[in-house]
Amino acid sequence: MRIKPFLSLLLFSLFTSISFAQNLKFGKFSQEEIDLREVDFEPGADAVVLAEVSFNSFTGGVLGSDIHRRVKILKESGKDNANVKLQFYAKDKIEDIVRLNAHTVNFDGSNMSITKLEKEDFFEADLGNGWKEVRFSLKNVQQGSILEYSYTKISKSVSFLDPWIFHNDIPTLRSTYTISIPSYFNYRYLPQGEKTIACNFVKGDGLYEWTVTDLNSVKPEPMMTNYADYFEKISFQLAGYAFINSGAYGGESGYKDTYGTWQDLTKFIVGLEKFAQYMKPQGSQKDYFVIPIKQDQAELEKAKEIYAWVQKSISYNERDGNFPSQTLKSLIETKKGSRPDMNLMLMAALKANGITAYPLMISSKGNGHSRLVDTPFLDQFDQLIVFAKVDGKDYYLDVTNPARPFGYLPLRFHANHGYILLEEGSGLIPLQISHRSGISQIVSIKPNAENRLVFETNLRFTDYDALTRINEEKPVADTLKAELLGKEAALLVKDFTFSQKSEPRKQLDTKFVLEDEAMDADIQFIKPFTFMRWDENPFQSTTRTFPVDFLYTFSDNYSAQIQIPEGYELDDYPEAVKLTIPTGSAVFTYDITPLSNQVNINVTIALKSSLIYPDIYPDLKYFMEILTSKLQEPVVLKKVANP
Repeated sequence: MRIKPFLSLLLFSLFTSISFAQNLKFGKFSQEEIDLREVDFEPGADAVVLAEVSFNSFTGGVLGSDIHRRVKILKESGKDNANVKLQFYAKDKIEDIVRLNAHTVNFDGSNMSITKLEKEDFFEADLGNGWKEVRFSLKNVQQGSILEYSYTKISKSVSFLDPWIFHNDIPTLRSTYTISIPSYFNYRYLPQGEKTIACNFVKGDGLYEWTVTDLNSVKPEPMMTNYADYFEKISFQLAGYAFINSGAYGGESGYKDTYGTWQDLTKFIVGLEKFAQYMKPQGSQKDYFVIPIKQDQAELEKAKEIYAWVQKSISYNERDGNFPSQTLKSLIETKKGSRPDMNLMLMAALKANGITAYPLMISSKGNGHSRLVDTPFLDQFDQLIVFAKVDGKDYYLDVTNPARPFGYLPLRFHANHGYILLEEGSGLIPLQISHRSGISQIVSIKPNAENRLVFETNLRFTDYDALTRINEEKPVADTLKAELLGKEAALLVKDFTFSQKSEPRKQLDTKFVLEDEAMDADIQFIKPFTFMRWDENPFQSTTRTFPVDFLYTFSDNYSAQIQIPEGYELDDYPEAVKLTIPTGSAVFTYDITPLSNQVNINVTIALKSSLIYPDIYPDLKYFMEILTSKLQEPVVLKKVANP
């Protein structure tokens, strides 16, 4: 948003919310709203947001947000929407909620009855840590009721405005966010979502409005837990402000940027007392990083030793964030810290031993930002990790989990970009998190002396496929047994061995032998693979609201060799398949080679992009249906007829 010409506060005329709510009058309904029985784009919905409006304006340095929401109950199951909770940060009177109004409106033919809430129907609960919540339940709620409430939220916090989320738990027909920004404030804005970005939002000098329509409800979908990253929403951060010093002598007026550039923001952050100690340790704190490691070894080996030393020296207190919770001196004494504490200590230790390392802020999955803007918008980030340059290669490090080897990040930290804090040239950088995740499976199927089919299986899980199977509360072997053998109860487990290693990459290897029942049927059905990434298609819905997030890319290779027992012959077998979705993000091949006395099967599954967007969901659903059904198809043997 542009910087507006400076005007005296005395001349500033504030818009009122009344003129911007003319199309949503409290207690006035259109015939379409009264008649609505079903949402055309989500027919099964039990309630719907008919309209909601947030009008925001400033009085001096205080923001007032007038919010008006209208909901219709379509089914009995939607009556829970009558229970409303409104949170605000009450500490030091930073926020407050005032002017509450709420009523239920029912219709009987042309008659309209209104059940209004009184002052005593609103309750305030203390949530702790400065947070409070207003709670109320609308009365006389029936199928067909329209619920309506409005309130004003007052906030003295104007550096970061509360984001407006257009999505709701139920479908939304229309949601509008309007803000009147006075000339003495300049805000950066961050829109998210295709509909929000597409809005023609400039309505006048200092007046901005976003209206989003026809949004599906937020409901669980397979392979998506980070819904907040894909909400339609708008956020704001103060970029600068005009000021007046009205002293009789020496008075000044002007404009001040908050953080005009990434480097300005970095200078502010690294200058904070707690942060500064990690950036440039002094005295005894500097001596603390004289670590007993071989200084003449390869840089990567040195970095791994330092990483392991921090893991052993400090325990994680389960607290996250962008900023350290304590000084370096305190962390050394307590030996327990937050994620930023531990990662900044790792950075300091690496630098003290001659390895290039810097703080790196990211937006983790679920933080509410699917895209970052290349302006110093600090509210985009929620986690701090370490960027290290080792032997000319980029590494992204998080030291909080003792079971996670050097160079691996939690899956929710797999971001596309991050904010690196440098001495010069700070800003957004692309992140290339390299790994070779995947599952390798080799199965040998042949009869034994007792005429039973024996399945000898070798499985290898690599990188994130290995890490996701490590449960700190259980031995890895037990976790694998439950996953691999729990579904094979009909088969006799003869042997199970397991091993793991972390160098040169994380790897889990297991070998097991399964015996089937004796072969005495005229027709024998043999499923070639004892393990599959998916037993069935996880995608059953015909539509999709949010992207599919597989979390990481992978490449799987399965091979099976079936020896045809004496007295049997090959009767039928699956057809070969090669399938790719239109974007090329997923590829599946199934090759089969029948020979005189055996059948060889080779399968590859390659996921080249971990995120699949809703527009190609139908193609992905079809792809997964073919893949999962093909891997279940048996090779069919039949007894040879007596000559």
